[in-house]
Amino acid sequence: MSDTKKYFSALAALAIIGCGSASAQFTVTNADGSSVQTTDGTISESATASAGYSFGGIDIAGIKSVKFNALPQGEAGSIVVPDSATLVKPVAILDVTAPNKESENLTRNVASVEYMLEIAGLPRFTTTSCSEAVAKGSMIVISSPILASSSKTTFTPEETAMLLDYVRKGGVVVAPAIEGNMTDGLKELFGLSGHSATAKTRTTYTWADLSRPETVYFDDPEETTVAIGEITTVAATVSTATPLAWFNDDPEAVAVTCNELGEGAAYMCGFRWRDVVERLHLNKSLGLSSRSQTFSPLSDIPAFFIRAISAARNKLSAWKFTVPDGYQAVLIPTHDCDSRTAYDEMHWMADYETEMGLNGHYFLTVHYFRQPQYLSQFYCDETLPAVRKLLEAGHTIGSHSVCHYPDFSITERFPMTPFTPEEYAEYATRDVEAGVSTGSTLAEFQVSKELLERDFGVNIRAFRSGHLCVNKHFPQAHVMAGYQFSSCYTAPALHAQFPVPQRMNNDWDGEITGVLQIPLHFSDVYSGDAGMNDNNWAEKPAQWFEIFEKLKKNYASSVVLIHPNRDWKMKAEKMLVDMMDLRECGLYNFQDYGDFWNNRRDFQFDTFFDAETGRVTLRANAADIAANAALGILIEGTADITSVSLIDEEGTVYPVRIKSMPKGGYLVTLRG
Repeated sequence: MSDTKKYFSALAALAIIGCGSASAQFTVTNADGSSVQTTDGTISESATASAGYSFGGIDIAGIKSVKFNALPQGEAGSIVVPDSATLVKPVAILDVTAPNKESENLTRNVASVEYMLEIAGLPRFTTTSCSEAVAKGSMIVISSPILASSSKTTFTPEETAMLLDYVRKGGVVVAPAIEGNMTDGLKELFGLSGHSATAKTRTTYTWADLSRPETVYFDDPEETTVAIGEITTVAATVSTATPLAWFNDDPEAVAVTCNELGEGAAYMCGFRWRDVVERLHLNKSLGLSSRSQTFSPLSDIPAFFIRAISAARNKLSAWKFTVPDGYQAVLIPTHDCDSRTAYDEMHWMADYETEMGLNGHYFLTVHYFRQPQYLSQFYCDETLPAVRKLLEAGHTIGSHSVCHYPDFSITERFPMTPFTPEEYAEYATRDVEAGVSTGSTLAEFQVSKELLERDFGVNIRAFRSGHLCVNKHFPQAHVMAGYQFSSCYTAPALHAQFPVPQRMNNDWDGEITGVLQIPLHFSDVYSGDAGMNDNNWAEKPAQWFEIFEKLKKNYASSVVLIHPNRDWKMKAEKMLVDMMDLRECGLYNFQDYGDFWNNRRDFQFDTFFDAETGRVTLRANAADIAANAALGILIEGTADITSVSLIDEEGTVYPVRIKSMPKGGYLVTLRG
């Protein structure tokens, strides 16, 4: 950047945020990579500065960037030793599957709570000890329904008394449905006088008071009245508790309650966690619509509820942010190249994305042989140079299968039979008239990956199936073929805004594979008369943007699929990008987003808050900080904060960026 541009860039930044506040602080990053904090935002002429101007006394010629911080922070490189007494306690997940005598598949309640806390981003630990949860947790989330019978009793009288004392002293308890007999202690804890279970007739619940802090994330129709499908629910009869939500808009059927008790509170939700989280992720929901091109955040509602409770009930609550690089949302463009036309025309999309500084992601169908009346041999010597050009420009590629079969979802037609590329070209067939294909799930995954890696010398990490078809073998094929990411579902099909873990066989008792399922939020694929074509394409970006904005309000990002087979498809993507506020939103590569999410999952941190001084100290291992350069931590709560510092295990202060957020709080971005 020229000296003049540096000057006007710094001046523009100051004009936007102002520099009259005494607490304003700037992070100045020098050309050599070093950083310094300063409260002096003065731009002045300087006879000694080689550029003729200085920023806060620093020669502009040596400045790489200037960032404003909403709060002061410690000097980079200095040492801070936080007082251990100021440590903010994590959330305790209380695993009660043993006293409940739950069978193996019912322990998915625990997995659902752990997913909820992962989306919420709150530091957490899981324990089977009620006393440990009480001693170490700022909040206790109970994993499973509370039972009280002669054969199954979740809590002993002593444990119930322990929870009562914990809440009275300021603790918070969040529980799913109470399904057994309600003891006097449980009635007092939750402020209930009774409850009643109903199977598969209550299919929605509606929040009663959207002005409460627990409902801060619920401002769209899909969030204010929440579809839950055909599941067993439990309605509460309140005594001292406040109803927060009703089933089926029936004030007599209380779905969610809050009982203020002493200095704390106990919440009850009238359903099992697994029925509103894992059931949806496994695509086993009954009675729920899964139409594409819609906004469906249903499985994330409990996570947002818990996060909001933490912020409302604690002086300070800090959580791992869900969007990379300090943005409020990012758009993640992906492109399925499943025809000769797509290979010939994808340069339109690639050139535009290169101009925007984005490395797009292209899922390639590797159809390397001809199938009469079905697909031509479009993965060939004539099309490979176009892919090489993509890679040279910095774009990334993944597999979009070999044959792009429309009946790939029928497990019986696609066994896990291994084939060489030569063998599979002879074996795979498609009877167009009968609508029946013959193939192999494993070969579709392995052969496509093998050929792409052979021809282009890159590691193929991501898979998306043709037509988004999925069969029972997919999770195993992902693992055997060595994929890390999958994008074979729409977000409305999983009712999830964020990536979800993939289970073997897509079943309750399937082991988590380690493959990250990154759902697709909207696309250029429409059904029926709503189809996207060269006459109406300009109408579609506004529909996509509406979903993007709803996701953005939840600090969620959007994966879009646009087939790169027409130049107007590129124009549609451009229209969408032009609608975005690129000061607060960004463009992101699909695989980089997957890496961000995996690294975020593994990131551990502690929060210290000195109430007397208002100082917040975030602490993480240096290795975790280095691996999570794109991660942010959002600090919320009721306390007044005067400064924020990020330190490693040695106490060394790292430079960060701190900014105010729309829903309140301060976002601390690790990349300074």
